[in-house]
Amino acid sequence: MTPKPRSVSARARNCSARSWAAPGDHRACAGSPVARTRREPRRRRRHRTPVFRHAAPRRCGVTAPTAPPDLLDVTVPQRSLWAASKQLAAERQANTVGQYVEIHGPVDARALETAAQCVIAQTEALRARFVERDGVLKQEILPAVRWRLPMVDLSGSADPATAADEWAAAEHRVPVSPGDSPLFSTALLRLGPDHFRWYLRFLPMVMDAFSAGLLLHRVAEVYAAIRAGTEPGPSPFRSLRALHAELDEYWKSARYDDDREYWRRRLAGVPAPVRLGAAGPDARALGGAGLEPPAAHHIQATAQAAGTAWPDLVLAVVAAQIALERDVPVVTLTVPVSNRLTALSRSVPTYLANRYLLTVAVSPTMTFHELLRRTAEHNRADVTHQRLPCEQVLADLGDRGESFGRGDPSVNITPFHAELALPGCATTMHQHRRMGATGFDLFASGSPDASGLRISLVMRVAPGDRDLVPAQEERLLRLLNRVIDNPHRPLREAVTP
Repeated sequence: MTPKPRSVSARARNCSARSWAAPGDHRACAGSPVARTRREPRRRRRHRTPVFRHAAPRRCGVTAPTAPPDLLDVTVPQRSLWAASKQLAAERQANTVGQYVEIHGPVDARALETAAQCVIAQTEALRARFVERDGVLKQEILPAVRWRLPMVDLSGSADPATAADEWAAAEHRVPVSPGDSPLFSTALLRLGPDHFRWYLRFLPMVMDAFSAGLLLHRVAEVYAAIRAGTEPGPSPFRSLRALHAELDEYWKSARYDDDREYWRRRLAGVPAPVRLGAAGPDARALGGAGLEPPAAHHIQATAQAAGTAWPDLVLAVVAAQIALERDVPVVTLTVPVSNRLTALSRSVPTYLANRYLLTVAVSPTMTFHELLRRTAEHNRADVTHQRLPCEQVLADLGDRGESFGRGDPSVNITPFHAELALPGCATTMHQHRRMGATGFDLFASGSPDASGLRISLVMRVAPGDRDLVPAQEERLLRLLNRVIDNPHRPLREAVTP
């Protein structure tokens, strides 16, 4: 006789914030004997339905460890963020990034918390904090962290969506020290009947956008299994040690030497990038209202006609605007990239993101179609050499490295699948907050078919130049509309009123 599946509440008790699961042990997600034997002793009590209340997310400390923390090296990209993260925390400035999932449909809050607890127990990066040992930066992987998923009810607000934005903005303004634990926070915001936002923010040293996607999709898988009363499959995540071993092999390989030689040739004779953002101690980062790009099918059709996709189109539009407005023949853009070229790297949540320097020659007489094809060709070649840390590329440039290393202008493109598979719900993933601007930072995110495309601009501006960002956005949107309308006319005609 097939045993009757346990109730969701029973599974929730076995994987609650008062218990912990051994890293990588997926059985602890479904009320198995492993979960029951590993939880801390406590009195039995009735499992209560979660109560929504208007409160800031609670942060819990580390559980009593059952094993000593594991000390690991950090990646080169993590090391590059260390000083900035510490300085921003010391100055009480925002140093985290965030995103949220818009959910329309019934959500079992307790099952979602249970799923998140189980996945975080399997994710080394979310049990990490950063420490210095004898002057060397390390990440300390704790045996467990204890936290809860707060439920915040904003449905009584006059404008729940605005209230949710304000709540998230206030949360984002609270800095996090890299030595703290946990280095993430999450909450479920209720905006109305069957309308929620699942919010997540974290220190960038912990995870990049690619890793956040891995995490959210895995939580959705475990949530679906809990709701169905079945066992979730084994965790797809690999260990940080395995990733570091692969990185060590890369440093010693011929591929590393080939990548260095590629970037030396690629950037030889390239003029220094045009700086668009303001410099000086008085400059401040200022975000615009965001752009409303043309219909997705128009963007996709223009990109496909050039044999490429919308990310290359966005890069080409920015390059065209800079070249035409600043009258420069070559544009260099700093392009952040996931840096996940191997199967192993695509299965380890951590911060591995890199950036590379995309250079494109632009002439006013060429058409946008021609520029788009050229941009796509260069981009396809560059991304195959994205494993070499940008810090090494800049070092190999010698004295020229400083001007290329400012990161201005930067175009950050994050394609993602717009939906998360939560049973009975329609979902959309959104980027919410990012760290401060380097000078000129354009962010574009959307699904592979360009639906849900969002473009926003953050610039460092001098006091009194607050109108500069919306004016820049307006010019960029006007150029985007014109090149989409007719990609075969010369670029100089596209900027003519």
